[in-house]
Amino acid sequence: MVLLFKTSVLVAASLLLVGWYIWKYLSSPLQTLPGPRISLFTSVILKYHEFRALRTRYVHNLHLQYGPAVRIAPNEVSFASLGAIKEIYGSGGSGYDKTEFYDLFKVYGRRTMFTTLNKEDHAKRKRILADRYANSNIMKSQSLDGIAERSRRFIERCSQSAGRNIDLFICRINQ
Repeated sequence: MVLLFKTSVLVAASLLLVGWYIWKYLSSPLQTLPGPRISLFTSVILKYHEFRALRTRYVHNLHLQYGPAVRIAPNEVSFASLGAIKEIYGSGGSGYDKTEFYDLFKVYGRRTMFTTLNKEDHAKRKRILADRYANSNIMKSQSLDGIAERSRRFIERCSQSAGRNIDLFICRINQ
């Protein structure tokens, strides 16, 4: 009797798991995107290629086979078109929040401008720093004069060492 109960529970759990995968497949908005069928259910194939350091080649081959937009895992899509690059990574902002992938780039566990996931939080931080990187600030004569002076010194040092080797890494231009 106990063995029959354990078997029934195992069969029920298996059916529930299969049913969940089928429901996940049927309800996924990514099901209409081209890509390997298995990528709707698991990312094992993608992880296998990552483990073998062949992810880039694998994804490239999928693009050759399926086109510019390919589903490569249950919740991951790869795009290979200029329009998609502009939309996703454009400097004007894509309007999309970043994924947890950016947690890999936290600095001592803290978020930076680059690792901020939420677009509103990113916009707040950007407003604080934006004026420092504005073209009008960069083009001020004080900044340009410093660049011109360092460039002049660099060219002078290079011409003084004509015909000889010079280690540019230790060549201090600021002196």
